[in-house]
Amino acid sequence: MRVLFIVPCFNASKNIKNIVSSLESQDDDRWSCVIIDDMSTDNTREVISSIKSRKFASIINKEKKYALRNIVETSRLYENRDDIIIAVVDGDDQLCNNNAVSILLDEYQRGFEVVWTAHKWDINGMNISKEIPMNVDPYGWQWCSSHLRTFKSSLIKNIPDKNFKDCNRDWFKRGYDQALMLPILSLTKNRKFIPEVCYQYNINSVSIKNRSWEEKDQISTINIVRARGFLK
Repeated sequence: MRVLFIVPCFNASKNIKNIVSSLESQDDDRWSCVIIDDMSTDNTREVISSIKSRKFASIINKEKKYALRNIVETSRLYENRDDIIIAVVDGDDQLCNNNAVSILLDEYQRGFEVVWTAHKWDINGMNISKEIPMNVDPYGWQWCSSHLRTFKSSLIKNIPDKNFKDCNRDWFKRGYDQALMLPILSLTKNRKFIPEVCYQYNINSVSIKNRSWEEKDQISTINIVRARGFLK
């Protein structure tokens, strides 16, 4: 069993070295990483291409896909593998616990299918992740499975792509965390929250230029996803 980190990036060149360092510092080497450049306008592509470690692979997009589509399409490459754990790290963030990989794999070896950890915001140490009761519908429960988000890759094959798209059949551009995780969480009760802080969320992202627009679009996505529930 191994962890595959998927890192979608847009104008994240200033932070990529932090991601690489946080992964290379892991005490458990059962991991690999795919870094995706999603049509960046800075030198993200060059920074990604300069990484020499065999642990890292790269995808350079020729069309804009946004985080959700990048994550889903990459995960689908491993949907028939039951030994691959998908872990998502945003290009502006990083791990902050050298034991993250071993912590995750310990829980998956116990039979869990979805695992998330506590995290901290870079500006104040805030964490909004916590446990979800087993007997509730994740679509109707408060959002509390933020970072670090991980799941068995085999779960993704049971989710039609329409769950990740709006009424016009366009992939969601914002609010991808709930658009991705709510259908995944709804497929299994074998889910686990780990209270150990493993992820640093950098709120002062260098890639976000118009936060008010981003937040409005994010709220719209969340409302749509929650209102319609899982689409079979």
